[in-house]
Amino acid sequence: MQHIQENPPSNLLELARIRTRIATFLDRSDALSCMLVSRDWLLDFAPSVWHTIDFSKDANTFATVAPEVLDKYGDLISQVLHITTEAQLEFLQSTSVDSIRVLQAQVAISCVYHQLLSDVIRRNRGTLRSIAIHTRPPNPDTLAEQWKHDHYFLNAVDAISSFHPLSKGEAVAGQGRALLTLDLSHISISRESFSSLLQRCPSLDELKLNHALLYQHKPFLRLFTGSKLRSLVASFGQVWDTDPNDKFAPCLLEHFPLLEEWSVTSMERSDDTTSTLMSQDITRFCPNLKIVRFDQGDPNTATDLLSSTFHGLESCTLSTQVLAASTVLGLVSHQDSLASVSVTNAATTVDDTDASKDMTMKEWLYMIPRMCRGLHTLDLRPFVCDMNQVDSRKWVCEGIQELRVRIKDLEEPDDIERCLQQVHASRWAASPVLVQSMDSDVILTRVGQLLLHFKQLRTVWLGTKDYYLPPSTV
Repeated sequence: MQHIQENPPSNLLELARIRTRIATFLDRSDALSCMLVSRDWLLDFAPSVWHTIDFSKDANTFATVAPEVLDKYGDLISQVLHITTEAQLEFLQSTSVDSIRVLQAQVAISCVYHQLLSDVIRRNRGTLRSIAIHTRPPNPDTLAEQWKHDHYFLNAVDAISSFHPLSKGEAVAGQGRALLTLDLSHISISRESFSSLLQRCPSLDELKLNHALLYQHKPFLRLFTGSKLRSLVASFGQVWDTDPNDKFAPCLLEHFPLLEEWSVTSMERSDDTTSTLMSQDITRFCPNLKIVRFDQGDPNTATDLLSSTFHGLESCTLSTQVLAASTVLGLVSHQDSLASVSVTNAATTVDDTDASKDMTMKEWLYMIPRMCRGLHTLDLRPFVCDMNQVDSRKWVCEGIQELRVRIKDLEEPDDIERCLQQVHASRWAASPVLVQSMDSDVILTRVGQLLLHFKQLRTVWLGTKDYYLPPSTV
């Protein structure tokens, strides 16, 4: 058999797969230049140019695009961000624009705007994965104020009515079944329409509600309680104080029997919503709710919630604003079930905040690793941990897999690198002690021995970046 030698291309850019890969790293202007090289290059770089349209940056770029150009490339548009005007919605009015996956719109008070937005959603309902619909908030920004001036707010049904329920015998594809994330801010919607929306979007996994006004609850109307939603981002008032005119309207949790995660944006709620009522509703409607996050609020309120409202938490994330000695006691009440505890600096980035570097770990924070035996993840990045305190207060979480904390006197990146390299080498050598003596650097030795004590530890952060350790064979 004669073997035919194929000569490799003299220029790697002759390979389409290479050009396609390169396109993902170019900005739009460079990608546009590449499209002009040849027909083959046009086909490879066009998806990068048209993938995302961000009207906060690209309004001028696409203002002069001819309709025939949009008809040719419209099916390449995957994300449309920051829609604010009718003209921007009119730009999307093409039958070829039918594959949008992410849509963000700040709606205006205009019937035409609402209709155009509905048309875009309807045309892309088979591919949309994420929808965010916002309006400008009133002043003051309260539900009561919104209720008084409801004509300023979009009735969400106008924009999402295209998600019609499936009729008998209709194909499974489309009709909102692809939608995974829905973000509604400062909109109004009837409780019946909200219930119907959830039913029309059976794959919805995450819901974000911010000052969404749900009104006209009718006791004789049956609500949809079969949502597969797993993640909720909302305040307590948003969930329990849904209708200013009906204090007996059921809480939103009734819709979400499979809810697992709740990011609480605000702990404020009406006086009628007691911790006991909240606990009863959570237990009744959301038995799988085991992950909570508090980014802001009063520490005493957080303590009460952790102690009496939530049961058997497996993961809790708290901001430094919420954290206090009493909050830690609330956390420790879940010591038999907690697998993950994280503390964040919600207002700023830890690495960019000088003040955060001086946040010495309080004595009561050491109660978490001392009492929560089942911890797999401990993230205390805003604080500086003292090894003297660690040595005098034994950590019982021997199965920890991820540890993120700063260490006093171990702040230089080179020292952190040396310490973790030694731990890494000791893991590879299957040695219970450090391979190379660090007697001249006592703090490095102490930290290294601490890390080696945790046999299942895989990810470590000591102030610079995540390091990944090989499995321990000791």
